[in-house]
Amino acid sequence: MESVSRRALLTGACALLLAGTSHVPAVANPAVKKLPGGKLSVKLKDLSALSTDGGAVRIGSIKGAPVGIARIANNKYVALDLRCPHQGATVDKSATGWLCNVHLSEFENDGDLLLGPATTGLKKIPIKVSRGVAVVG
Repeated sequence: MESVSRRALLTGACALLLAGTSHVPAVANPAVKKLPGGKLSVKLKDLSALSTDGGAVRIGSIKGAPVGIARIANNKYVALDLRCPHQGATVDKSATGWLCNVHLSEFENDGDLLLGPATTGLKKIPIKVSRGVAVVG
């Protein structure tokens, strides 16, 4: 087996980070755990983006679909499939909700449609919250 220098290892790791997306995978965030059956368990208090109403964050993926959680009221959350219903591109968090950077569809924090070309809001995903832990999926 060929040995790898520390420089080569660090260079490769940096290249992977730069080539990746801006989203932290769920497995890299200790607040998010994968559960059997493809569900995700999320410690809500450990995600600072969800500390206030209107906060939202991408938490990972379920069955290949990118998933986010938004806090829509005091202790009320919604989980969303972050694929734009127009053509399936992944939406990103914006200042007021979610934005599809491909065709500029805009969605409210809770996934409701604000501006097309999409004709529907983001798909809701089942979420159950108990004792500060959300189970999504």
